[in-house]
Amino acid sequence: MTEIKKTLATYYAQVDDFPDTEFKVEIIEDGPIKRVLVNGKEYEVDYNVGGDSIYSVIIDNRSNGVQLTRVGNAAYEVINRGDLYHIDLINELDRTRSEHTKAAQVGLQIITTPMPGVILKIYVKEGDTVKAGEAVCVLVAMKMENEIKASADGVVKEIFVQDNDKVGLKDKIMIIE
Repeated sequence: MTEIKKTLATYYAQVDDFPDTEFKVEIIEDGPIKRVLVNGKEYEVDYNVGGDSIYSVIIDNRSNGVQLTRVGNAAYEVINRGDLYHIDLINELDRTRSEHTKAAQVGLQIITTPMPGVILKIYVKEGDTVKAGEAVCVLVAMKMENEIKASADGVVKEIFVQDNDKVGLKDKIMIIE
């Protein structure tokens, strides 16, 4: 009978040197020696901290001296045997949230105000094609000008406001499809 392994935690790693490969890392046993699945292959892993960022990592009884430095919220630099790797690491919940956000950006985008204010200038008109990240209007709030940008490529289908209109929180500005 095959043993079913319960996953305690799941992470996804993207290494700059392998841009087309995502590594799924599942911790299936925690303790003095961890059992980890990497893209379905099982490893026994142990580590000891040897300084601020120096680790001795033992994978399947093979020792590696690794320097690990956090360089961002979920970004790390790893030096192993003189080679430098840039790794982005995300947990399963954050990855799922990110996928939902990306999926919501495909298709219909309803652009809303992030805060109350006044629409200073609309940069687009109905029928215009916009690119992801392109500013579609400027909202003045708390004496600051804030560019509102398209979250994905599309065509402006409908605009609900005009220059100098007062808007509230989450008011519709436009629809981009």
